[in-house]
Amino acid sequence: MTTTTTPPSLELDSILRRELMPGERLLWTGRPDPTRLRAAFAIWLFAVPWTAFALFWEAMAFLPWMASSHTPLGIQWSFGIIFPLFGLPFIGVGLGMLWMPFKARRKAARTIFGLTDQRLLRVTAGTQRESASVLIGQMGPIDVTADADGYGTLRVQTGTSRDSDGDKVTERFEVVAVPDVARLESLLLEQRTR
Repeated sequence: MTTTTTPPSLELDSILRRELMPGERLLWTGRPDPTRLRAAFAIWLFAVPWTAFALFWEAMAFLPWMASSHTPLGIQWSFGIIFPLFGLPFIGVGLGMLWMPFKARRKAARTIFGLTDQRLLRVTAGTQRESASVLIGQMGPIDVTADADGYGTLRVQTGTSRDSDGDKVTERFEVVAVPDVARLESLLLEQRTR
């Protein structure tokens, strides 16, 4: 029996169903609510001051050109060109960081999650289709965070590895900002006990 918590668009639903292997049964589907990705905006705590300083730097770098009557020609042509060029990548990085939360929301609007009797899937449609899955037998500990209205995030530990410094890194598969996350957790635990 298939239970759908939020009615996925027909396009995303059909894309998800094409990912199923022969004989695989779909037990649950859910789409993330992009408006609940508020944590993605935390980067703005860093991005806003970064971008503001980069813009300030650029404005100050153009001063030799603005005060051209008082600036010696050698300084105007050397510092007046080098410093503004030096500031451009920093402005680009700042604008990129400011754009990241909106990019995450757009991606969430094109994403659908599914739980089958064999694995947990994530499919994102767009110019390129992205899919990822983890087999139920490869899942480690599960943790869930849920709001009072039932929306939440389910994280499944899929393994551990070492980074380049030798530190232990825990790899996780996340089902983010979906409705009725408690039902997903109970269905997943039920499949793991089989």
